[in-house]
Amino acid sequence: MSAKYFTQAKNLSATSGGASGDVVYTCPPNYASLIKYLIVSNGATSAKKYSIQWYEAATTTYHSIVDEVSLAASTNEVVLEGGCIALQAGDKIVAFEESSSDFHITLSGEEYYKTA
Repeated sequence: MSAKYFTQAKNLSATSGGASGDVVYTCPPNYASLIKYLIVSNGATSAKKYSIQWYEAATTTYHSIVDEVSLAASTNEVVLEGGCIALQAGDKIVAFEESSSDFHITLSGEEYYKTA
């Protein structure tokens, strides 16, 4: 299997998680994905909180990756670097913030086509 590299970005507007959260990335059908890098930036003029979840399609369950992390104004935070989060087809990375639309999330990784 050869890798297809990707990067996704999302400006957050959701203020609650689960099905109401902002979908940052969805693993496509017939693929497995490895999220290898994830960075969050706060464009607000004050500290605010954000949360990131992994939606597991096989069990229809949302799992917290980070929950209500406070990030100082006008700063960035690397959430994942040097490890990976493995996703199967239909799995998602979902995020939300405590208020307004100040957070931006960027992630990158590899997609692998799964043959039957």
